[in-house]
Amino acid sequence: MSNIVKRATTVLVSLAMSAGLCFGLAACSGGQSEEEQIRASLDEALSALKNPTAESLEKVLGDNVSSLDQVKQYGIDPIEMLQHFFGKFDYSIGDIKVNGDTADAKVTMENVDIQSVITETTANMQNDPEFVKAATEAYTSGDQTTLYKLIFDKVFAAIDASDKTVSNTVDFKLIKKDGKWDIDESSANDLISSLYGGLDMSAL
Repeated sequence: MSNIVKRATTVLVSLAMSAGLCFGLAACSGGQSEEEQIRASLDEALSALKNPTAESLEKVLGDNVSSLDQVKQYGIDPIEMLQHFFGKFDYSIGDIKVNGDTADAKVTMENVDIQSVITETTANMQNDPEFVKAATEAYTSGDQTTLYKLIFDKVFAAIDASDKTVSNTVDFKLIKKDGKWDIDESSANDLISSLYGGLDMSAL
């Protein structure tokens, strides 16, 4: 059972973090300085994640929003999933330094310590006789959707109930292409990890 739970939580986190891979900044209107454009774009994108809805996610994910639909095969609504992960998300944008077509932005992000929650919940599930019975029945019957939903619902409930948060300050590299600022690929991993409370996939 431990391997099944670990595999399911890894799948869940991978699906959730795929949203971060699609994260993009919207173009801002003219009349602003480069720093103002970057600040406004970051603020619009991060505020969309604070209280995610289908409309707000479409702003930051664009055409990639459909990539989240793969979570539906596990009986989970993708918007609901992100609402659990970002229910306590907050951020502040600090100094921004522009140098031509490159820039550095200091951003502090706070979220539930998801790594700690998942590690704790995984152990709790394996010590819960009722859960083990239900999960075993779903597994032996080949009902993967029910099995994964059982596990995902436990993780979601634990994230919602947790009051343990972590804060990470990251210096993002940005690059201007075709008149639009976006986060450079070199900062992608820092972005994704910080969005999810410093989550390290390799430690799960």
